[in-house]
Amino acid sequence: MRNWWIVSSILVGSALASPAAAQHHHADGATISEAQSPKHESAYARGLYLLHNFEYSRAAVAFREAQSADPGDVMAYWGEAMTYNHPLWAEQDTDAARAVLARLAPTAQARRAKARTELQTLWLDAVDGLYGEGSKVERDAVYHDRMERLFSAHPNDVDVRTFFALATLGLAHGGRDTALYMKGAALLEEGFAQHPMHPGLLHYLIHAYDDPAHAPLGVRAARRYASVAPDAGHAQHMISHIFLALGDWPEVERANVQADKVVDGQRAADGKPATSCGHYNEWLAYALMQQGKDTSTIVDGCRAQAVKESDAPGDGLIGGWRSAASSWSDMALRQGTETGRWPAPVNWPEGRYLLAKFNLAYANVLRSQPTAAVAAVSAMKSLRDGIVKAIPAEMPDEESLPRWLDRAVAQGEALVMFASDRDKGLAMLREAAAIEATLPVEFGPPALAKPSAELLADQLLALGRKAAAAAAYRQVLAAAPGRRLAVAGLAAATR
Repeated sequence: MRNWWIVSSILVGSALASPAAAQHHHADGATISEAQSPKHESAYARGLYLLHNFEYSRAAVAFREAQSADPGDVMAYWGEAMTYNHPLWAEQDTDAARAVLARLAPTAQARRAKARTELQTLWLDAVDGLYGEGSKVERDAVYHDRMERLFSAHPNDVDVRTFFALATLGLAHGGRDTALYMKGAALLEEGFAQHPMHPGLLHYLIHAYDDPAHAPLGVRAARRYASVAPDAGHAQHMISHIFLALGDWPEVERANVQADKVVDGQRAADGKPATSCGHYNEWLAYALMQQGKDTSTIVDGCRAQAVKESDAPGDGLIGGWRSAASSWSDMALRQGTETGRWPAPVNWPEGRYLLAKFNLAYANVLRSQPTAAVAAVSAMKSLRDGIVKAIPAEMPDEESLPRWLDRAVAQGEALVMFASDRDKGLAMLREAAAIEATLPVEFGPPALAKPSAELLADQLLALGRKAAAAAAYRQVLAAAPGRRLAVAGLAAATR
């Protein structure tokens, strides 16, 4: 396989124009020179660059261009197939990937026969395991084993090392697994001295260190990564994972402003309008909220977009993570929690956008209106059941969403109880906070707009139980450093 890296002199300004060359190695030991800029590389090299940056749809286009240029290049088919596996997002389009491999040859044996080198054969073995028989969990294990075999045979190949590390992270099906993530980090750290500006190595190190306890180890990679991939929105956003885990809100804001700028520029080039919704805008809005800044432009803009797109046929029943409706409801729920500016109702189509409807019902629970909360909790339970029922068809590899829906429902039940029986309601909130603390760490903003421990702390503080409230606020800040409401609550509890 051809290795790809960018030398350490790349800067944001020069990366799009520099004529300097980097070396690309074929498995047979021959080398070719290619310009280090993504805009001046072969279609295959650009596809690999985009694949390392999780720019999956753009990478697939580049790999198809490589197939047209050299129909016998098995790695161009390998690359396109790999764009359909998103191990850290719990997503895989198995059918689409199998169709790509079938275009190369109808069977794994026939595909191996087309490989030009032993290294290409090993890459094909690995991808055939990833999309072979069995459940996703079983196939991920097979893929990891074959990548380990590939790494044992070619430990000096930086792309073998980085994809093996990514396969290791991808074994964490139940959520973030610290042991697995540190194994992946160790593989990547060992290659860092020789390849300090490799996009995959930097990118996957950030994922490995993406929690408050390990984030300080990821600062080095975060400081470098954005300059390595200036035209990749995901790369510009990704560095904010480290800074969010550290509670560095100005850096989170800057990173996502730049990510939005890159994405909106690409949308403009494709004749599409700028977007106020989406993952990067959600993180930007959260960073603004943590600084006490106004988020109405983003949140209101996304609401208008969500209403306009509310009949989109591809959004399914749930609405998914990437629908404008889900994006807006998440931002609006957090805005209400943080500022008291609660979202106005939206008339979504009947039986659709269940996740957005759940978020709005959750907002009604948190508004401290006991009468409305009873009906809202009932709606949350019904919507939760509908989402869980639709997950196998619409989000088949999603595992964490049901447990967080349950946690939100538990909060609602506790608040409803608190209104009639304070002691029992507090006990339920303590139980909710304790259960939440046992769940795998989720990267990014808290999975719940109002962490259960913060909700408990607020109630304790209002009752004058300052010591207990302070302990609960500290629990929140251990998982979400710098969270504005918890910082303010702790200050009030310790005065």
